[in-house]
Amino acid sequence: MFECEIIARDASDFAGFSFSGPFPHSFPSEAVKVQHKLGSRKSEFTPNINTDVVFSPYYVSDNLATYFACYEVPEGNAIPEGMVSFKLPGHTYAKVTCTNKTIRDGYGHVFNWMQKNGHKQLNGACSIEVFYIEEADEEKVELLIPVE
Repeated sequence: MFECEIIARDASDFAGFSFSGPFPHSFPSEAVKVQHKLGSRKSEFTPNINTDVVFSPYYVSDNLATYFACYEVPEGNAIPEGMVSFKLPGHTYAKVTCTNKTIRDGYGHVFNWMQKNGHKQLNGACSIEVFYIEEADEEKVELLIPVE
């Protein structure tokens, strides 16, 4: 478990909800709320959207964070009312796979692995949590940290 690797992701379009607030005080509680809000409206997306995978790009600045809960959508796809849509540029990422119950450990492992292997986090780019939604107590999560 916690095997790390370098991957590349192309630019992607996303649609969903976001929360901005004090960090770390509002997290993870507000992240969970924004994900539940997205899940409660998944039926509003067209059938070609995979609602079993939630992408959560985020960024932290000083003591403020913005966290998204989104589905990947084809460019030009209709977006349900009240949601935000945006394109993330392609990047190279350090990736670790963990679960929703081991996220904290996953972050520790990926940042240690990056340091040992000479990878530096790319400033100004969003990290991404990718949740593979199942009706289970423990779900697969990938943590993607953008690297230079």
